[in-house]
Amino acid sequence: MKFILVCILLSFCITSCTTGNNDSNMEQLQFADNYMTTKPEISLKILDSLNNTDCPKDHYFALLYAQAKYRNYARIDNDSLILVALQYYSTGSDSLMKARTYLVAAQIYRELGLNDKSLKYIRQAATTSEKVADKWLSSNIFYLWGRLLQETPDIDGSIEKFELSLHYAKELKDTMSIINRLSELGFNYLAENKIVAGTNKINQAIELATSINAYEDLALLYGRKSQIFYILGNYEEALDCINEAMIYNQYTSHRDSLSNLNFKGRILLNNNLLDSAEYYIEQGRDSSSLYSLSSFHECMSILKEKQGNHAEALKHEKSHSEYLKKIISDIESNKIAELNKQYNSAQIEAENKQLKINNQQKSIFALSATIITIVVALMAYEYTLHHRRKARLALQEQLNSFNNSIKQMQQHENQIMADRLKMHEEAMTLTHNLDDKTRELEAARKLISDMKKHLLQNNAAVKKIYDILRASSNTKKYEKPAPLNESEIDELITAINNCYDNFAEKLRTRFSGLSPSDVYICCLIKLGIDNPGLCAILDISDNTLRKRKYRIKKERLDPNGNYTSLEDMIRAPHPL
Repeated sequence: MKFILVCILLSFCITSCTTGNNDSNMEQLQFADNYMTTKPEISLKILDSLNNTDCPKDHYFALLYAQAKYRNYARIDNDSLILVALQYYSTGSDSLMKARTYLVAAQIYRELGLNDKSLKYIRQAATTSEKVADKWLSSNIFYLWGRLLQETPDIDGSIEKFELSLHYAKELKDTMSIINRLSELGFNYLAENKIVAGTNKINQAIELATSINAYEDLALLYGRKSQIFYILGNYEEALDCINEAMIYNQYTSHRDSLSNLNFKGRILLNNNLLDSAEYYIEQGRDSSSLYSLSSFHECMSILKEKQGNHAEALKHEKSHSEYLKKIISDIESNKIAELNKQYNSAQIEAENKQLKINNQQKSIFALSATIITIVVALMAYEYTLHHRRKARLALQEQLNSFNNSIKQMQQHENQIMADRLKMHEEAMTLTHNLDDKTRELEAARKLISDMKKHLLQNNAAVKKIYDILRASSNTKKYEKPAPLNESEIDELITAINNCYDNFAEKLRTRFSGLSPSDVYICCLIKLGIDNPGLCAILDISDNTLRKRKYRIKKERLDPNGNYTSLEDMIRAPHPL
């Protein structure tokens, strides 16, 4: 009976351990799935951590990992992950997971440059999604389908898919997706020379993006609108739009900014504003892109020819031709690389099958080892029972000795408790003393704070600042005091140093590039003056103030962007 009981107990422990690990892994996979659309970077971190463990990898993991890599713009070298998911879900009855798998497969094959395969799976995704009511899934399926058709002559088909995707995005009230779909539709209509329809779509997207302050999208949209007017020959409107795009370029990548600078140069070149055109063409040069370099030399060739410098024009035309050859060579190299990817994909699939066989062999070995362990444990258990009977009498004799030891330990414990009580009373006395000292310290801090406030309130420069602020806020006619002179500014900076632990002096020491006016602005912000107040004190416009604050933060104090704004950095507890 005991033998059977031990067998059942060991089997239960083994099963519980295995099930517990599987449940934990499943919870993490579901957690990663929940964050896939809102915070894909969290999903990728979770899946990376699971991939670095010995936990079993199944079809669900493969699908999530492939999707997370795509959504985080991670490099995708092969289709080994999505093949595992396709093998399982394409034959299952869960239409939602099947459609989702087809969508991810289409995304992966598009990344791998296999557009024919991508189109095959996106069609299967669309057909399967008809059986489920998932608007988000349908919106993304038709969006990708539209993007794929953009790269084919079937622009009308691309427009149709984008319109369907826009319909679902509007039902979801997903503003960012609506903006994106409108932008793509505008681009497609322009490609079909439907200028009015394309312009309307772009304008709708701009209006929506402006309402939610989507600055990155506004930079792209104004850039595309500029291209519309450029195509129509309306270079004045094109110039206005590219200037709007460049305003929002601070929220986009550096390469996007360079592209807009180059395009502005091209517009000015058509207007024969050669000096300005040369400046923007030079500023928009992007050495990291063959396409950008080709465009640069093309524009410079036209510019030099208009300037009458035919030798330089010829030199730039030759460079333009050389970069075109490099681009063509890269395209051919990419075709060869795609063939290698297909070969590697088949090789990886074979390796995965071999890995599966190896895992099965390991499982059989682990099961055999477990059975042997159980048998050995049972034999050891029987051996222990045999010797336990002999040891029982010896244990009885030791029990009496233990009882005597326990009595002695109880007496010792009573003494320890008495000592602890005494120590507790002493600790309470020390605590009361510490509370008294703390109250004294708080009172001293309050006194220092009151003295600082008094010092600032009675400072002539500070009083003048508040006179200026009152005058600027008074709607009635009121004579505005003159701005602070140099001696008053020095007096203010001295007061700031005295009240805020040498704030201005530390600024000058740590950031040697700061001008006296930069230090003056930082001190006014330290006093808590807001933007309208700063404009009134410095007698400058709000736009000028924002530029100066941006320059102080970006070029002097916080080039790495550790703080959201100049005010956050200056008013931080320990900014210096």
